[in-house]
Amino acid sequence: MKMSGNEIFGVGSLKVEELAKRVLEELGHKSPAQSRKGVVDTSIWLANITTTSSTYDHDAVMSALLKRGISRNLLMDCCIPDAARILGDGWMENMRSFGQVSLGAVRLQSLAKSLSLEWGEAPFKAEEEGIFLIVCPDDDHTLGPIILADQLRRKGYSVNIMIGASDEELLKTAGSGNFQLIMFSCSCMVAFEGVKNAAKLLKTKVQDLPPIVLGGPVLEFFDEGEDIDAEVDLITNEVDIALKKASRKKLKHRGIERAS
Repeated sequence: MKMSGNEIFGVGSLKVEELAKRVLEELGHKSPAQSRKGVVDTSIWLANITTTSSTYDHDAVMSALLKRGISRNLLMDCCIPDAARILGDGWMENMRSFGQVSLGAVRLQSLAKSLSLEWGEAPFKAEEEGIFLIVCPDDDHTLGPIILADQLRRKGYSVNIMIGASDEELLKTAGSGNFQLIMFSCSCMVAFEGVKNAAKLLKTKVQDLPPIVLGGPVLEFFDEGEDIDAEVDLITNEVDIALKKASRKKLKHRGIERAS
């Protein structure tokens, strides 16, 4: 069953909202208790508003979003990612069409970019603590890396994020930047081959390379303890664990560490 944009607020709206609340029962615990209801309501609102067709206006939605009383950190860390999950689950449950989910994902990413661009207060650390965040060309899911880059900047790190860059661009940036960490964000097995090739290229061609970390939804495709064939120094989805690796960049690394 496929639904039109108008049906989101009509016949199918109750089922969609029930699904959203079911999804968020598990996800909502990430937000502070005092903000939880607002986070859940805002996530559902975002999932609905970003899948409308003719009535959507980015600036109006941004204005309405900022008036909902949710901090920008929670909007970036909880509401936008949870809205994306609601859209994905709606498609899996045949409550939203692929076109709606694709449109909603693009709009959520645009909102995330606008929110992060408005933050100019981050107290960036020294240049040597910069992070090179890479998303390979075959990876179509870039909302997560955009949110990750924003989280790192809030922690005080200068982040150079490159999405879909060529091998030449990666080598030039990695070789000229004084980075403390290189991070690959990968969402699927299709893109994983590109990550493997890019990591091997950097290891081969760039001198004095900082630690390389692999993270992202692709890790869910591997069993716990399974050997992941990639020339990286650490495999984890925990940002703080990755940053600890950055603080030890002068140490020699032997083999691949994996942290859950």
